[in-house]
Amino acid sequence: MKKLLLPIILLIAGIGLLAYPYFVSHGDIDLKIQPASVIMPAAYKVYGNPNVMGGRYNLFKAIINNTGSSEIKNLKVQFRIPGLISDWTDVPAATNLLPGQTAVVTCFPVFPQSITERNTSSKEKTEIKVLYGSKANPIEKDESFPFDMTSVNDIVFTNMSDQDKAYTNDFGENRVLYACMVSSEDPIIKHYAQVVQQKILCGEQGAGVGGDGQVTDAAIKEKVRVMEGVYNATLLSHMVYSETQSGVSTFNDNTSSTEHIRLPREVVSGNTGLCIELALLHASVYKAAGLNPVIFLIPGHAYPGIKVGNDYIPIESTGIGGVGLGSMMTADQALQKGLEELKTFFEEAKKGNPQYQILDIDQLYSQGFQDMELKPDAIMEGETDKITAAWPTCLISALYRPTPAPGPKPKPRPTPRPRPRYVSSNWLQYSLGSMVFNYPANWVVYNHPNAQIPFLVSSVVSPDGGAAAQAYHVRAQNPQQAMAYIRLAVNRLGENVQYTDAGFVNGMERFNGTTYSNSGTFRWVGYFRNGYDGVDGVVIGTKGGNTAILNQIASSIR
Repeated sequence: MKKLLLPIILLIAGIGLLAYPYFVSHGDIDLKIQPASVIMPAAYKVYGNPNVMGGRYNLFKAIINNTGSSEIKNLKVQFRIPGLISDWTDVPAATNLLPGQTAVVTCFPVFPQSITERNTSSKEKTEIKVLYGSKANPIEKDESFPFDMTSVNDIVFTNMSDQDKAYTNDFGENRVLYACMVSSEDPIIKHYAQVVQQKILCGEQGAGVGGDGQVTDAAIKEKVRVMEGVYNATLLSHMVYSETQSGVSTFNDNTSSTEHIRLPREVVSGNTGLCIELALLHASVYKAAGLNPVIFLIPGHAYPGIKVGNDYIPIESTGIGGVGLGSMMTADQALQKGLEELKTFFEEAKKGNPQYQILDIDQLYSQGFQDMELKPDAIMEGETDKITAAWPTCLISALYRPTPAPGPKPKPRPTPRPRPRYVSSNWLQYSLGSMVFNYPANWVVYNHPNAQIPFLVSSVVSPDGGAAAQAYHVRAQNPQQAMAYIRLAVNRLGENVQYTDAGFVNGMERFNGTTYSNSGTFRWVGYFRNGYDGVDGVVIGTKGGNTAILNQIASSIR
């Protein structure tokens, strides 16, 4: 028996040694963290979706290698970001790791919606812990890393480290994130789109397809009408093109171009935007109207459009004018300019130029590039309402009335006619409806001088053409609406009309304004009041001539 005791003990010990790794994990790990250098709140939904671009947009990757001689069990990776994701949050990972085996654990953080309220950049910290071994008493390894959090308005054009950048596309890989700034569900943009529909488009017609699934000509025309309506809304708001902040920043080992983008709600309430910002606004309203918006990106510029079947219809949204852009474009001109740009776009795209890119918003949404959820903002809503309140109702219909349907002709209404009268050897008197004014006898009267401005009844012009008095009769409800009609009609001729309401003078509403055109700058004063079947008005102005004569004309208006 004693002879057998030693072999039995050795056998038990051997079995225990063989079984030990299965009950107790004493493997060791080598942990390396590949962190994101910067996080952009505008794309917060993208970071939480592992299916976007093969998981490119993540917070970090943890590379865990089992360097021990036994299997690691109960492996768990957790993280937190104090102030953003405060609770320790599990990252999906394999629970067991054999000796020599490596696991790559990728973290896709689900950020709270409140991240979109960040208006400034900040330094944040990610804390990580890796647990393994006994569940009751696990081994823990801790890591942490800092990262930059931009404001909700900022786009960083690449996440790649400087040493990894090799191709042109590498320097602008994040341009697809513009799609996250298309905000058709933003309550401010939804309200703005509704006002555009009601006051500019007078209600949208159906934009369907034919029975064979083909888009009908009527549907295409209606889609274009919506595009023109959105463009005319920006014209009517006196919205202008303006620059924004851009530069180059360094985020750890990544040096990247950056751009501060005003969101569509900020473009509307602030009444100004850069090319990409105007394109984002148009795309947001298009999508709210049920169209398929696209954004064309070219070197140094961007412009919006829509996709119809396999075709594209672009529009040059910066045609509203602004610093360095010259005169305004009408909606027709902006569409024509867009078609010219589209031709160049496809010529360059066929050459393989990577700087020419189309962002198909619906397609990008389906790939996970979702828009932000934005909360109501009372201040922005108030500013937007101030702007849209000045829009006349059914502006487009007022300027472009359809041909009346066959039927009994209505009783004709009397049309005011100009009536010149002798005042003195040097002055004549002009009378139209409720308005009367005097003008120099050597000035020339041109009746209905421009067929594209039907409510311009007469233009009384000085011999040198440097000054004029214009008489208007507009089928409008009030002077503000009449001025809006005139402004849009003149803008359609490629001129830029800017004006302010200066209040009431002698029972007439006065407007001070300037018209910019290729032929020069025309500074003017207008007097309007309600008359028979509309609004009567007189505009007097000069390109730099004798203001004393204009003051005499102004003092005679009654």
